[in-house]
Amino acid sequence: MSAELSAAAAALQALSNPTRLAILAAVSDRNERRVPVVLGELGFDMKALAKEIGRLTEAGLLTKVRGQLVADLSPLAGLAHAVVEATALARVIPPDSPLRRFLVRGRIQTLPKRPEDLDAMAAAVCALLPEGRTLTEAEVNDRLAQAGDPAVLRRLLVDKHFVRRSASAEYRVIEHTIGV
Repeated sequence: MSAELSAAAAALQALSNPTRLAILAAVSDRNERRVPVVLGELGFDMKALAKEIGRLTEAGLLTKVRGQLVADLSPLAGLAHAVVEATALARVIPPDSPLRRFLVRGRIQTLPKRPEDLDAMAAAVCALLPEGRTLTEAEVNDRLAQAGDPAVLRRLLVDKHFVRRSASAEYRVIEHTIGV
C-alpha cells in the first residue's frame, strides 16, 4: 500500500469513531477552540477526550497550538485524491493522460468524442477484464461497474472489437495493440 493510501486509511480510521467525528466537527465549527470548551459542549470526561484528540492529532486532522485545538481538514482532500487514485480505472490511466479529463472520482463521466480518444478509453476499460478467460455478462458487469455504466462500457468494448460477445451472452477479450 502506498504512503498516500496509508495516510488515507489512518484518517478514515480516525473518522470512523462517532466521538472523534463529533470532536472534529465541534472544533472545525469555530476552528480555534480550547479543550475545556469542547469538553463542555460534548460532555466527555477529560481522559476520554484526550485519548480521542490524540488519535485525531496522529491522523493530522487536529493540532494543538497554545492550548487551542485547530482543525486541519486539508488531509481530507488528500484522502479523497488517494481513494480516487486507487480506483481500478485510475490505476490503468496514467495521471498525465488526456483521458483523465473524462473521469470524475475515478469513473467515466462521459465518453470521448474523438475516435482516437475513444479507442484509448476502450483499451483502458478493457484492461479491467482478464485476458484468456470467458466471462459471463454478470462478471463483465461487476468489473465494469467500477469504471462507469456497465451497459455503455460493454457496448463500447464490443463495438470497438475489444471483446467478443457470444450468442449466449459470454464475453472474451480480444488482443489489441492500442495503448492508453
